[in-house]
Amino acid sequence: MESNTLITGTGSYLPEKVVPNKAFHSNIFYRADGEVITKPNAAIVAKLEQISGIRERRYVEDHQDTAQIAAIAGQRAIEDAGLSGEELDGIIVAHDVGNLVPGEAQAHTIPNLAALVKHHLGIQNHRCSAFDLMFGCPGWLEGVIQAHQRMACGNARAVLVIGVEIISRRLDPFDLDSMLFSDGAGAVVLQARQAKDKKGVLVYQTYSHCNEEVDFLKMGKSYKAPLNGGHYVKMQGRKVYKYALSTIPDLVDECLEKGGFALKEISKFIMHQSNEKMILTIAEKICKRHGLNVPVNQLLPMTVQQFGNSSVATIPTMFDLILKGEMKPHSVQEDDLLIFSSVGAGMHANCMIYRV
Repeated sequence: MESNTLITGTGSYLPEKVVPNKAFHSNIFYRADGEVITKPNAAIVAKLEQISGIRERRYVEDHQDTAQIAAIAGQRAIEDAGLSGEELDGIIVAHDVGNLVPGEAQAHTIPNLAALVKHHLGIQNHRCSAFDLMFGCPGWLEGVIQAHQRMACGNARAVLVIGVEIISRRLDPFDLDSMLFSDGAGAVVLQARQAKDKKGVLVYQTYSHCNEEVDFLKMGKSYKAPLNGGHYVKMQGRKVYKYALSTIPDLVDECLEKGGFALKEISKFIMHQSNEKMILTIAEKICKRHGLNVPVNQLLPMTVQQFGNSSVATIPTMFDLILKGEMKPHSVQEDDLLIFSSVGAGMHANCMIYRV
């Protein structure tokens, strides 16, 4: 019998507030040196849409905080798995900027988000540990890997892994990159199961490049300081793009080799939803490297166009939508092999091969 780590339930929360690209037509944008960008906003926004593919994104309402939306996604995943919260051995919450409470400029890091989620879910079982993972956009996938490792060691049977972000409250409205990001939450329940065949989490690998790469994505001051004296998401877009394009294909190759798989066996690329052009280019590079001549759009479901980049929430949110039949024609079937991959601040990147 094989010991498997399986995703047995999924859930997500997509905020109701839809923010279209035209909402940025009245912004005043600055360069990093503080110089005003004089190009007409309509042209700026159109160019960004052409490159990123993003037409609209979702923001939370003013009364919502990060822990609340994480708990909603988590509860939906628990119910989908047919469990009660008391049956969980652990809760892992991946995020980047802490619990953002309405009306407060500073993020709350105490208590940690996972503890707050456990509180919101009303879980009494003190043996259900609750910890956070701050690992940039790859945080949710890294949480899945950590949950799998706990199960492989025999220390857990059921773990809830959530990716959540309310990044809209950490965006500099004077920075062009503010148009890329969005809010949301996605969750999965992973369970250890004995079976005759090997399924679930099969192989995985993580890279952390933390030399000059450590500054590619970080928190920094507004381009029109002092905006509330706070710190906001700052990105060196070209360097992030080049890093992702060089790193993800190598990670995929390493996982395929480790698992003894050929790319032609893979049914879907479940990639972090950051930038349409970047995701497509990475997928095309992987296929070309392996001589796979299939339309990339068959392998690559995407949500970035309508939901933007919700950081750690993008993969679990998209996976939930696929499994719930809300991303036609994309679907997954039993025994399908899936590649999950992500890249983000650190710089970190990870990859996992999963059999449904």
